[in-house]
Amino acid sequence: MKILKEDEKTEEQESKEISSSLEQSCFKKDWLSQPSQQISHFICLVCREIASNPMELHCPDHEHLDESLIVGEKCLKEFFKANSNSCPIEPHDNCQYYQNRALQRQIAELIVMCPRQFQQQQQQHSSTSYETEDNEGEREVQTPEMVMCDFKGKIKDLKLHLDNECPLKQCDCWFKPFGCDHTCLEQNLKDHLISDMQFHFDLVNTKFKSLNRAIQVYQ
Repeated sequence: MKILKEDEKTEEQESKEISSSLEQSCFKKDWLSQPSQQISHFICLVCREIASNPMELHCPDHEHLDESLIVGEKCLKEFFKANSNSCPIEPHDNCQYYQNRALQRQIAELIVMCPRQFQQQQQQHSSTSYETEDNEGEREVQTPEMVMCDFKGKIKDLKLHLDNECPLKQCDCWFKPFGCDHTCLEQNLKDHLISDMQFHFDLVNTKFKSLNRAIQVYQ
C-alpha cells in the first residue's frame, strides 16, 4: 500500500494542529458555531463529517473524478481493517493516498462550539422536564440548573480546551486508587468527598489491611 507525500517534512509540526483529544475521530458538523462556514470540501467520504487529519485518495482508478476524495485518517484505517484494505471509492487493492496538510490547516481554523456543551444540549432536549404550578395555578416548565461551557474557538484549540479549560470536564475521585469509581464535575468533587467520607475511609482501611496481610505472608 503506497503512501504519497504532498509537502516537505518541514511542515510536520503543522500537521499536528488538529485535536487528538477525540482519538482522531472526525469532527461533527453540528459543532460548527458558524453554520455559514463552507465545509463541503472538508467532508470525510466514509462518515460524512468534517475530516480529522484528512487523507486524499490518489488512486489511478479514480483519475476521471473531478472532486477531491477526502477521508479522515481514523475512518480510513477502520475502513481498510473492515474491508481487507480495499479502497473506499471502488473495490480494489493498492489504495494510494497522501496526508493533505494544506486542507488540514484550513480545517484547523474552523470555529466550533465545545463538544461537551453540544452533547449536554442534546441530552437536555431529549430528557423530560418537570412541571410545577405557580401561585396563580398556571403550569410552567422548569429544568435543573446546569453548568455551561461557552467555548467557541478554532478546532486547533479544541484539545487544549477539553483537556485543561472546559468546565464540563469530568474528574475522578481522589480515592480512585483505593477503589472509588465515582466521576463528576470538578466543582462537585468536594460535595462527593464530604458525603461519601465514611465510604472512602472504609476503602482505605480495607486497602491497608490487605497490604498488612501481604507483608505478613512474606515475613
